[in-house]
Amino acid sequence: MIRRAFGLLVAVAFIGALLGAPLHVRAQSNALVAVLSEMQGLSQSDFNSLVSWAKNGAQAPFSTFFQPYKTQADILALGDKDQQAVIWWLTGNGRSALYARGASDYQIGPRRSPVDKPAATPTPSAWREIPLASATLEGGVQGQIQIIGGFSAVKRDATAAIACVSFKNLAPMTARRVIFEFPLLDSQGNSLGSLTLDRNGEFSSGVTIATYDSFAAWQQGGIGPRGYADNCIQKTLPTAAVPLLQARTASYRVMRVEYDNGTVWTPAG
Repeated sequence: MIRRAFGLLVAVAFIGALLGAPLHVRAQSNALVAVLSEMQGLSQSDFNSLVSWAKNGAQAPFSTFFQPYKTQADILALGDKDQQAVIWWLTGNGRSALYARGASDYQIGPRRSPVDKPAATPTPSAWREIPLASATLEGGVQGQIQIIGGFSAVKRDATAAIACVSFKNLAPMTARRVIFEFPLLDSQGNSLGSLTLDRNGEFSSGVTIATYDSFAAWQQGGIGPRGYADNCIQKTLPTAAVPLLQARTASYRVMRVEYDNGTVWTPAG
């Protein structure tokens, strides 16, 4: 008698553990999977009728020979929790109850109107990136200033432009001032105007002075350990400008370098 009672307690404890198990380990029933598959095969018209049926009390259908009545009967034949989860979804409350019964999005099927909210549409960026590239085949070294990387972009409404650059001083002495120019070019390579970055600081030999890793990083508002924004020039206008509408690429050139020993470099010599 004691052994039988102990066995009964163990069984009850086991069932309780299953019922109290985390949702993600509960397996879906074969009957639920079959009903979900059946629902995926319904036309939109039949699915809409099924939704209306669920919202109006989910009564037993008078016939099972035609759709969606057969699916209604199959839903009512499910176990209580599976049935409740399906009706919860059909009445517009989301898929959480089906997930709790072990069903996956693959088994439930693609998002359907009117029970699933449409997927959120990403908000388009207010900016469009344009390539930043050297105007010559010599690459990124100008006046012992090496261009490491950068990006440029213009606002879609043509009211602003930005250019950012990472660079390194290759000269043996410290640079105190570097002036960069960023010509904006149209699709034919014609200059539309330019941005000028006047960068002041202490730029030691061989040390990279970095900006944001990418246009995307700048958009996310990241802040670098050395003030990445210091290597950017942004021009904002009160109204739209045709040159910004036409800008397709940007170039860069070093216009002046001032060193701590008084030496000055310019493209002319």
